[in-house]
Amino acid sequence: MKTEILAQIGEKGLQPGAALNAALAANDRVKFVFSLLQFALAHAKNPEQAAPSLRHERIACGIDAPDLDDAAAGARMVGASCLVPGAAKILQSMTEDMRVMASPVLADKPDGFDVRLETLLADLPKPEGDLIAPEVISAITLTERNGADSLHKLVMDLHKRLNAMQAALAEESIDGAAAYNLEASDRPWVSAFMKGLNRTAKLKFAHPGLATTATHADGRLVIQNDIGTTDAHVIVIHVEKLSVSVTYTDVHPERLAFFQDLLKPHGVKWQADQTAMLAAGVPFYLATGVFEAEDAEACRAYLEYLGSRLVFLIDWNRARKQLRGFLRSADRIAVLRWAAENEIGHRGFLELGGARLINDSIEASAGSSMHFGNRLCDVLGDAETIEFAHFVFKAATEGLLAGQSHGFIQDRIRVALATHFANEERQLLRLALDHAGLIFEIASLVREGLHDDQAGADKRAHRARRYEHDADQLVSETRAAVLRRPEYATFRPLIEAADDAADALEDAAFFLDLDALGGKPMPLLHDLADLLVEAAQEWIKALGDGEAIGRIAGRDETQDFLAAFDRLAALEHQVDDAERALTAAAIRHAKDFRQLHLFTAIGSRLEVASDALRHASLILHEHVLNDVING
Repeated sequence: MKTEILAQIGEKGLQPGAALNAALAANDRVKFVFSLLQFALAHAKNPEQAAPSLRHERIACGIDAPDLDDAAAGARMVGASCLVPGAAKILQSMTEDMRVMASPVLADKPDGFDVRLETLLADLPKPEGDLIAPEVISAITLTERNGADSLHKLVMDLHKRLNAMQAALAEESIDGAAAYNLEASDRPWVSAFMKGLNRTAKLKFAHPGLATTATHADGRLVIQNDIGTTDAHVIVIHVEKLSVSVTYTDVHPERLAFFQDLLKPHGVKWQADQTAMLAAGVPFYLATGVFEAEDAEACRAYLEYLGSRLVFLIDWNRARKQLRGFLRSADRIAVLRWAAENEIGHRGFLELGGARLINDSIEASAGSSMHFGNRLCDVLGDAETIEFAHFVFKAATEGLLAGQSHGFIQDRIRVALATHFANEERQLLRLALDHAGLIFEIASLVREGLHDDQAGADKRAHRARRYEHDADQLVSETRAAVLRRPEYATFRPLIEAADDAADALEDAAFFLDLDALGGKPMPLLHDLADLLVEAAQEWIKALGDGEAIGRIAGRDETQDFLAAFDRLAALEHQVDDAERALTAAAIRHAKDFRQLHLFTAIGSRLEVASDALRHASLILHEHVLNDVING
């Protein structure tokens, strides 16, 4: 009707813009009907599932028909047909809107759109008693490009043509946005949106998309962005006063959830119905979020932020799938979120081959560490694989932006992955070193308990138990690491042997908590405790030198390692002798049976700890000489 009135008053220059605005508004209404029919059918087939009202979407696209709010919830199966309240009226309005939407295209260049429109509309049945066959709804809303035509496919094709016509009609360009029919108050909002979009648009690299149009219609600014090339991937932004409404459609519910998560910092309020949409299993998903700004500055900041996020939606699902062989599901999304938050993005990663980029690095760096069916996170661990993925995304993006060759970037990534694999042995040695430090602490507590009175016994025993618990945690971490990297299986018996020392020393601390000891055997027990502290120190030295050999294999480090190993052997013999001497003295001089038992029990546990450290040192000795130096 607007175009007819404009023609009668002679404003022919406004007719194309008015027709395009009307067509784009009709597009919103038709897509609303598609969603309504899909949700109605889904609810009719599964009445136990709640159906959304789509009230907010109905209002947003300008349909004044409140009775439609309950149409999906009122749908039910009647025999083989689906009863949708008001179905006849719904299809009639859809037919009218299809013609309004097609009108500017047919007037410009039909290109077969006229034949498709008339054929598809002619095939529409006239519902009797508001009954529609499920296959009719499926035929209307079909989106797959192979196979029969559908009204949904026609709408997507018409929408593309309308966008192109709107861009050609533009009266001005605002920072790259094709704009027409704007009011003066609209331009700052468009500029803010484009500022954010242009800041991150470079991160799409060679991928098409992010074309933006802006116009003023129905008393509000309308900004539309094509995002990428996917037919159902569309974002429309309405700005009215300080209220910004975002209507977003997508074929991937995971990407919709990701987009909603990106907008969380600004407190965008999404309609509660959208949760039901994500669980409904329909061909595409639609959500509307509203941001109410406190002032103009906040509104501009939000529009800028919103524009800057769109590039991170392009090829998002492809990037998520490309990470499938390396990370767990939640971690894949976390990496993509990190890439967006740090304005690195994932398109650089895809430009360089995506999964192939990482797989090539694995083949060049992992050697026998990776086996068929292994994910990278199963071998390196979750945290380290996430760290590596961050590096890959960052290196790819920064390298491409800097003009570095693909080969150079790939080499950087291969070196980084090789470093991660090489680090595993050093990390296991560091776990063993941390464990050795706890052994030293427990041994020192035992020595301290022998030299001091009984006053602090409870605290010492408690600390010893805490240290022993921490040591057990390090053993668990080592076992998990060895499961990921079987080629480092040596470290499991090594740390388990050392942990026997920690357990024995904690037992000795427990015995000291039971009663104060005194008498002639005490000096021998002191000597024994001193030897264990020294053995714990030598064990720390042996591990530290072993780590150094793994890095530089210098003569001095090798000599120090061998010296520590020999010293541990000598200390083990001294402990054996000291433990026998203690037992003999206790038998002769203990004042009662309980004291005799405590002397011998503590001496025995210290001797077990010494043997355990010697056993662990033999495992380390064999590994360093055979696997590190000669390997």
